[in-house]
Amino acid sequence: MAIVKVNWSGGKDSTCASLLHILRGDKAKLVCYIPMFTKEIPLITKKHYEFITNTAEYFRTLGADVYIVSGMTYYDFVSHKRTRGKDKGKAMGFPLYIEKMCSFKNYSKISAIKKCDVGFYDYEDVGIAFDEPNRQGQLNDFKRSILVEEQYTELMAKQKCVEYNILSPHYENDTRDGCALCPHAPIKRREQWFIDYPEAIPLVIELQNLVKRECPERVPLRNKQWFL
Repeated sequence: MAIVKVNWSGGKDSTCASLLHILRGDKAKLVCYIPMFTKEIPLITKKHYEFITNTAEYFRTLGADVYIVSGMTYYDFVSHKRTRGKDKGKAMGFPLYIEKMCSFKNYSKISAIKKCDVGFYDYEDVGIAFDEPNRQGQLNDFKRSILVEEQYTELMAKQKCVEYNILSPHYENDTRDGCALCPHAPIKRREQWFIDYPEAIPLVIELQNLVKRECPERVPLRNKQWFL
């Protein structure tokens, strides 16, 4: 039996990886980061948020330790004042949307996961599927993937989640999970998020006006459309 820290997002691959470790008899320590718009409003759809909290309880009944973490909120990130450079004193603004370089992720997710103390573990599972060879270069003795080791493809991971009734309803209308305000996210996800959390609408408008005022050369949204 191994003691494994699993980065669990609530997506099909990491959910399947979590389940496989539990079924194999490993001691699973699941760390689930939930992006937050404010301290009260999740930055994911209500269905996906409720799925994560309910599935966390299910995994706990199976003997897993589950840690739900969140870092700097999206609202605080955008309005955070820069501390150096030519824009010192101005708002941080909307995140830089380049693949693998989301600044909100660096400030919030990575920091929150690093601060989460789960105690001793033998290695970390990062939930990479067998048919994702472009991501497997990051794997080593201490950062592994049971999906790769057991040759589970993304489709197989999804089917396993369906078998155990732990597939997020998020997949009914979307192919991946993630922040609702990411410009790369489907418009339908953002629309659903506004329906789920109408109290976020005036706050998003406030942030847009802040960025327009303080960072006019960087708008709209790094050459993307405005949220509203």
